[in-house]
Amino acid sequence: MGRRVHPVAEEDDMADPKWGNCKSCKYFSSKSANPGDTELAKCVQPELSAYELSVSGSSGCNAYEARVAAGEAYEAPSPAVH
Repeated sequence: MGRRVHPVAEEDDMADPKWGNCKSCKYFSSKSANPGDTELAKCVQPELSAYELSVSGSSGCNAYEARVAAGEAYEAPSPAVH
């Protein structure tokens, strides 16, 4: 396991570029191009996906990774077929 993931940030964490709101994170599974603060969606961050978290756009954590383009949502790779 890599870094520890904390769903509630302290004040110092908010200045950390790795902390951010879910609505602009690539792991926020919204299909909306511009998710809002009150929108609910699954968090599909690989280390957290087992918990099946449903979070609001205004939620945030230190596993944040910015969306590259509007509407981009993370999709886990398909399992390899042998």
